[in-house]
This record gives sequence, structure tokens and C-alpha cells, in this order.
Amino acid sequence: MEIGVIEVPTKKEIFVRKMEEQILSGKLKVGASLPSERQLQEETRISKTMIHEGLVELMQKGFLEITPRRGAVVANYEETGTMETLNALIRMNGGNMTKKQTHSFMEARIAIEGSALRRLAENHSDGDIAYLEEMLSQADVLLEKADRGGAALAELLFRYHRGICVRSGNEFFPLLLNEFKPIIMEFWLRSIALFGAEANVHLAKRYLDYIRAGDAEGAFRRLQRSVNEYLNCLDEQLR
Repeated sequence: MEIGVIEVPTKKEIFVRKMEEQILSGKLKVGASLPSERQLQEETRISKTMIHEGLVELMQKGFLEITPRRGAVVANYEETGTMETLNALIRMNGGNMTKKQTHSFMEARIAIEGSALRRLAENHSDGDIAYLEEMLSQADVLLEKADRGGAALAELLFRYHRGICVRSGNEFFPLLLNEFKPIIMEFWLRSIALFGAEANVHLAKRYLDYIRAGDAEGAFRRLQRSVNEYLNCLDEQLR
């Protein structure tokens, strides 16, 4: 039996989480001034150093603006937020994205992966094709397993699409996918559950067909269609 490491959050992490909840729930409105660090210390009974570090972290995440005269003020996180802000929003929703967040994320996916598909279809080498073919061969092996690949297939599909981004030649696309990996992995797991493992692998092969043929627009349109199919299925489930 393996239990693994049990991590206990620090007082600073708890303070940050509670402040995030206050802001995201609307209890602390945009523009609201926070109490001074001394007042927060007295209320929370944690050190002033932890309070200060927590406020700085909240500022870096886009939740606060800190100025010498005004002190800490709640910021409009939609304008100042980062990836950490999105993580906090999802965490507050029990680890799930809202319908609006899911649609917004999928729009971002089309922009990133769609551009990568176009670039790779327009300019690719035999090595690029061989690299993607090898990954698809690994996917076929996973399909022969009793669980049809499961989490391993989701990981492979993530690496396959990241590989398209890497091979497209854009240095930022794969880094963006890495940044969003936890969310993307949930997408692939859900996609496998909705459409089946074989359908997801078949779609990955279709993308390679478009790349081989140099059909940039065909690849882009197929991605748009698959994303819309996924969103329509999710929307049906939420009704």
C-alpha cells in the first residue's frame, strides 16, 4: 500500500486561499481597500511577514493592486489576472470550469493549436511526419489494452498535440500548452469518455492526413468542428 506524501498547507497559503475566495465570491469588490498589514495580522494571528508575502502573491496573481499611499486594493482580475488566477477560479469551482470558462478556453485552444496545424501543414519535413506517425503507433498499442489506454492515452494525445505545436516552429505555442496542461488533460480524459478512445485516435490521424496533404485550412476547420462537437456534447449534459 502506497499512501504518498501528505502535504499540509502553510499559514500563508491558507491566508492567500481565503483572500482569493473573498474576492472571487464577490465579498470583496473591485476597488475595495484592504485593512493594513498590522490589522490583518491582528485578525488572522499570523506573522506580519506572512501577511506581506501573501499580499505580494495575490498582487502577482492579479487579485490586488498595492501602492504606497493606498495600500492593498482589490483589482479587476479579468484585466490583471494570470494563469494562476484561472487556477484559483477553477479550484473555487471544485476543480471544474464553468460553461463560460470552458468555451473561452476552447476558443484559446483553436487559436493556438489551429495556428500550429496551419504552420505545420504549410511547412513540414519527413522527420515531422515520422515523429507524429510514431506517436500514433503508440496510440494504436494503447487501444489494444483492456482499458483502451485511459489516462495513458490522454497523456499521449496531449504530447501528440504539443508535438504539432513544437514542430510548427513557433517557440511559444508548446510553452502555452505546458502551462495549461492540467486543464488540457481534463479535456482529453473527458473527450475519451464522451466519444471513445478510438474516435479520439482516429481524429488525431485525420490531423496528420491534413498535414501530409499540406491542407492548412482543412486542418484548421477540422479542429474547429471537433471543438464545437465537444462543446455541444458538454452543453447537452448541462441541460
